[in-house]
Amino acid sequence: MDTFRISIATLSDVVFHPGIAARDAAASVGTVDYRLQRQRVLAEVDAGRVDRSEVCDAHPELLRVARNVAAPTGEACPLCLEDGMRLVSYVFGPRLGGGGRCVTSLEEKQRLSKRRGDFACYEVEVCALCGWNHLLRRYPLNSS
Repeated sequence: MDTFRISIATLSDVVFHPGIAARDAAASVGTVDYRLQRQRVLAEVDAGRVDRSEVCDAHPELLRVARNVAAPTGEACPLCLEDGMRLVSYVFGPRLGGGGRCVTSLEEKQRLSKRRGDFACYEVEVCALCGWNHLLRRYPLNSS
């Protein structure tokens, strides 16, 4: 009898690449919400199957943005329970480069949404204290 190994992907197995996001911007039809995935990851941490160091691993640039320009969410971090949560938004699309653009205001999002081309916005929650980070949602800014 053959045996099969089934494994659940952890955050360390998932790679986010801005180039893929830029290519997928034109294919975005609606909002993708990642809250169920977030709940699953937190449940895995609570159960001890995923180490906290694997999910509190925000990229240094993401932490810099969270600490210096991102707006506080007013919510406590689900892991360290401190009030360090920030919402960081990145927009990918034509003429924004492979890394997209970090958007720090609603006005800037509105300006980008009026440009020609298809733009996708990615919102990431980040704890500026412990480094927890999770993609919350992706949505198209416009459809031109």
